[in-house]
Amino acid sequence: MENEYLIDERPAYDHRIDAAIKVAADPWGGGAHAMDVAIRTPAGEVYRVVRAWGMGEYVRLKEAGFAITGRAEGYDEVFEYQPQRV
Repeated sequence: MENEYLIDERPAYDHRIDAAIKVAADPWGGGAHAMDVAIRTPAGEVYRVVRAWGMGEYVRLKEAGFAITGRAEGYDEVFEYQPQRV
């Protein structure tokens, strides 16, 4: 599971997002289908993109404290981190 930052601004809980990505990653590389997931800041700006490989990584990422907030051009899904869901 790859990820990259798009802007310098990061929420204070970004370290928790790092941990969620590590937990969701499949050690065998996931599936064959790439899904690009944008992650928004609390202000609603996309600041990070995660590439989940296959439905397994995608579902584990979603279950790690994210809520689906819709779609944006160029991304398969847009998530917002909600630490209360963990």
